[in-house]
Amino acid sequence: MKAKYLVFGAAMLGLIAGMHQASAADVKRGGTLTVARPDEPLTLDPFTPSDNGSIYNITQICESLISADASGTGLEPGLAESWKMADDGLSIELKLRPGVKFSNGNPLTAEDVIFSLKKVADPKASYGFAFDPVKAIDKIDDATVKLSFKQPYAALESALSLFAASIVSKADYEKDPTAFGSKPVCTGPFQVESYERGTQVVMVPNPHYWRMGADGKPLPYVDKAILKYVPESNSRVLGLQNGDFDAILAVPLNQAEAVKAMPDTTLEVSPSFRLDYVYLNHAKKPFDDKRIRLALNYAANRDAIMKAVYFGYGEVPNSYMPKVSFWSDKVEKLPYDIEKAKALVQEAGYDGTPIQLMVDTGNAPFRTVATILQQGWSQAGLKVEIVEFDVGTAFSMTQKGEYQAYVSYITSDINDDDELASIQADGTGATAAFFSNYKNEEVTKLLAEARQTSDKAKRAELYGKVQGIVYNDGYSVPLNFLPYVNGHKNHVQNWKNIAVGWWWLRDVWLNK
Repeated sequence: MKAKYLVFGAAMLGLIAGMHQASAADVKRGGTLTVARPDEPLTLDPFTPSDNGSIYNITQICESLISADASGTGLEPGLAESWKMADDGLSIELKLRPGVKFSNGNPLTAEDVIFSLKKVADPKASYGFAFDPVKAIDKIDDATVKLSFKQPYAALESALSLFAASIVSKADYEKDPTAFGSKPVCTGPFQVESYERGTQVVMVPNPHYWRMGADGKPLPYVDKAILKYVPESNSRVLGLQNGDFDAILAVPLNQAEAVKAMPDTTLEVSPSFRLDYVYLNHAKKPFDDKRIRLALNYAANRDAIMKAVYFGYGEVPNSYMPKVSFWSDKVEKLPYDIEKAKALVQEAGYDGTPIQLMVDTGNAPFRTVATILQQGWSQAGLKVEIVEFDVGTAFSMTQKGEYQAYVSYITSDINDDDELASIQADGTGATAAFFSNYKNEEVTKLLAEARQTSDKAKRAELYGKVQGIVYNDGYSVPLNFLPYVNGHKNHVQNWKNIAVGWWWLRDVWLNK
């Protein structure tokens, strides 16, 4: 119990510290914030997506009971003003924040909370795995909801901070789930004014928002926020330079120094829970053979990729998932060894099945990654063809299992290993180990054990074991623990890319 309350207390301190980052005299209200980003939102329905284009937009509109803090590495109260875990670890009661309203003016109720949590906990839902230990969700009274568990669940508080655990208006969602995906009715700082697929999402303030700014008035500070879909990296940089965009995400690293040198511009380099890697579909030949998957890793010249593509930003990884709370430095990296790769290819009896290496159209860095990988894999005796699709099509193909290898990345939406360790490595989950079709019964058992212990040292040991097994199974081809590298004009105040991937636009103001 003490550990639980220490977490809560730290969260409260973080919240208080965050509130003092700006004073009433500092902030200015009004204006339009325009942000260019490479990821297109495929939906604004919090219960269905697993792509960051959707997730990072949803977090501006919808909220969960528990929230990521200002850094993304901790937690703070969200729609639940407080919570208490039972002594036996088999239930938690959450007290709802009073007076919260949805963007349509209707009050948040316990029924909305229960409906939303049951949606995300559905085993068929994208993030149902995160709530598998939950056996019941009940209303105690109008202000209290209780979750009961099959067994103790160490990551529950972090799981409740998931975007997919956002609380929605039950009546509006049930009325038309499809329409809800374009104009959600939630409690967040923004509501959708327009959603033009393939172009942009325009958001305006939720007039009923509950959080207050430094000036004592409801957040957000800006009158409008526009998230533009600009997949071509050079276009984002040029737009920042010309003043078309106030901020851009994913600065091409070969232009990072040039962005830093732009007048009245800041280059942001922030720690992340991100890993760039090559997805592998184990259900497609030749990746059904572990030796071929390991050959891909031995023939991947990561040092060359780090220099040519990442310009030194980041770190060569030793894991199949990002560096979250229980990452282990004890797992040895697979070295670049063409001869070892050749031997594995020959040992596997490779039959010449061509490998299609997929990249997103317009993503020049990933195209260069693919070219370097193609060279190494070809030297190892594999046939490799690079194919390009727009990011929406490529990710959709990945979700459907209609791919062999895909240069992409993954981020953790919570500050606990459980989410990605499970979604990527537990082959019994709804996403088939995040579309890899990876299966390892020992890993599944270790992950289940890690969920049930609150002992941090034991959890670290278990996740370290999982990291070593999955990494050395050739789950994927890890490329880089990449930080977030963004650019924004200096009139954009209080901008921060938090570790879980998004940016609290509610806290941003424009000093112009």
